[in-house]
Amino acid sequence: MPGSTERLALDAATAVTRLRSLDLTKPPGIAEAIDWVAALAVLGADRLDPQYVAQTWGSLLKNRDDLDLALARGADWLAGK
Repeated sequence: MPGSTERLALDAATAVTRLRSLDLTKPPGIAEAIDWVAALAVLGADRLDPQYVAQTWGSLLKNRDDLDLALARGADWLAGK
């Protein structure tokens, strides 16, 4: 993804894989992952951090029930902390 670091892209790919392990109605696909990395890059993230995750959930998860399920796990879980 232009504008992002390699580390951020790898962290995001790992996080998306983690999300796909949940029983989601609409798991994030490639388009959502690209949108998410772009949003993270705009915020100045060079790696995945819970603070940035908390600000960008909506770029990644489009279904409210999926969002609630991920929020219950927490931004630390998604960021791998």
